[in-house]
Amino acid sequence: MVAGCGAKCAKFLLFAANFAVFVVGVILIATGASALAQADKYSYMFGDENTLQAAAGMTIGVGIIIFMVGFTGCCGACKQSVCLLKIYFALILLVIVLEIIAAILAFVYKDTVTEVARTQMEKAIATDYTGIENNVATESIDRVQEEFMCCGADSIADWSNSSWAKNESLAAPASCCMDPTVAMCNKGQPGMPTDNTAMYTEGCIDTFTDWVKGNYLKIGGVSIGLLLIEILALILTCCLIKAVEGEGE
Repeated sequence: MVAGCGAKCAKFLLFAANFAVFVVGVILIATGASALAQADKYSYMFGDENTLQAAAGMTIGVGIIIFMVGFTGCCGACKQSVCLLKIYFALILLVIVLEIIAAILAFVYKDTVTEVARTQMEKAIATDYTGIENNVATESIDRVQEEFMCCGADSIADWSNSSWAKNESLAAPASCCMDPTVAMCNKGQPGMPTDNTAMYTEGCIDTFTDWVKGNYLKIGGVSIGLLLIEILALILTCCLIKAVEGEGE
């Protein structure tokens, strides 16, 4: 058994740190799953570059790895196994490296979210929106406009040049209405509602991309908290390994 107050404290603190790693692993999995569900919900808006979906999937994967790493650390701390502790140290170090790489990639590609979302929404409004149910573009744009309380990509005026407007004598789809249950809430000329107070007029791009970036911040916040715990765990693991090896000499 490990002797000395310092070594015992290191063992206890390492066990506590690994319990925290367990908890953070679960939080990462839950956060990633929530973000993944939202990413799937708005998949059309991301086109072929669903960066939120990729980040969410990576978060779930890291959460599962962290959960297993935490178990290894707890076993190593309880059994005072130098082999398990060294494996644990290597795994934690690997996870830290992966998190740093992921953070760099997120920073590099953060602006693509706005660009891709804008391209997809402008394309949908200009040519793909039909107003008919079971149409992917229609359902996606309606969902974004209803849930984010906005209209068009940059403003309601975007609907004036849409293919949908050629067949409608309305300002914009009913999904732009503040209260879609009100009859003819979207009356007016394409892009120019008769009653501005009955419809959302601001565009969706800024609101949507702020929401996406907010999800990134949630993932990032949890990851930073995990990183601090991991660094502490590395230090405590070194102390415990040194104490166990010192006892065996």
